[in-house]
Amino acid sequence: MDNKDNTSVKEVEKVKEKKKKTSERCYHCNKKLKMIHFTCRCNHKFCIVHQNPHSHNCEFNNKKICQEAIKMNNPQTIHQKVVKIQ
Repeated sequence: MDNKDNTSVKEVEKVKEKKKKTSERCYHCNKKLKMIHFTCRCNHKFCIVHQNPHSHNCEFNNKKICQEAIKMNNPQTIHQKVVKIQ
């Protein structure tokens, strides 16, 4: 009976260790993030100082994404020849 109690206590301790949460940090400067933090399109979290893409040297290519969206949303038009009236 005591052996079962010891194993259950050990299991509970393991579960508590797994639940231990690490603090979120800025991807650029490694500062601890407060209540307000920013997630960039490159899927990293940043502090207030590095929230802008140019301040953390973001590699996300926004221009390419916009160009692809425009290509998908705008259908190509087929130029029709004008028939001359004689």
